Amino acid sequence: MVPAPTTPIVSVSASDRMGGGGCGRNLSVPETWKHSSSFSCTFDATVSAPDLRARLRELRFVGPSTADALAAADVVPADITGKRVSHAQLVEYGVNPGVAARIRREHSLQWSFEGGADLDQRAEQVRGLQDDERQWVAASYGVDVEADGSGDAAAAESDWQAAAVAGGGGGSPPGQTDTSDAADEEAAWREGSWPTGDADDAAERGEAAWQEASAPTPVTALRAVDDDAAALLASAGITSVRSLATAHVDQVADSLGVSSDRVRALRDAARDRL
Repeated sequence: MVPAPTTPIVSVSASDRMGGGGCGRNLSVPETWKHSSSFSCTFDATVSAPDLRARLRELRFVGPSTADALAAADVVPADITGKRVSHAQLVEYGVNPGVAARIRREHSLQWSFEGGADLDQRAEQVRGLQDDERQWVAASYGVDVEADGSGDAAAAESDWQAAAVAGGGGGSPPGQTDTSDAADEEAAWREGSWPTGDADDAAERGEAAWQEASAPTPVTALRAVDDDAAALLASAGITSVRSLATAHVDQVADSLGVSSDRVRALRDAARDRL
């Protein structure tokens, strides 16, 4: 196997980097760094490509594809941990923008070293979408892209206002339908739903029917339960058909001192009723 070519370790000072470049061959640094005598970095050119990719992958959010792209651009881990590379450079080197954003947040990298591009990038994110993106979103949702008070939308609004003033009102604003029919329907609904004497009577009848239907059915409604059996069951707290249908046969028989067969027969009669 032919060994990978190596070169000595090269130390680069800030004064030697006036033309740009970080520890990687393609890096550039902020303008203020170029005049700093304290800045320096060391680029170890003896590291083979596989070793460099392996070191890069030790960084969080750096996967195989990202490591390949960074290694091809001669970016070393120290360039990222030392904040000598920007988000814009990562994307330029072929890193996925989403991955580049994660790396930027993880290592507090700048968006860009190009003048005010860093502020522009953040301001653009705060402002939101650009014109072409805004139009695409508006088209996706069926919204007039000029409904923000510009272009034809503003002209149509102005025409409607002028017509309303000249004609004493009437008509609907652009993009809106006449609401008179809807208002009539709303008034009719309110009139029909307003409580009246008939409505009150109907509500009371419904309440009475509900109470009657939800009232427990006494055990005396069962043919198998006579007055004596009802009194016996009541001593065990069983007064309704439902409570009898869900009773535990053996426990009730023990508490009443009667046979389980008798209690079971009464319970089965209650279940048949339900």
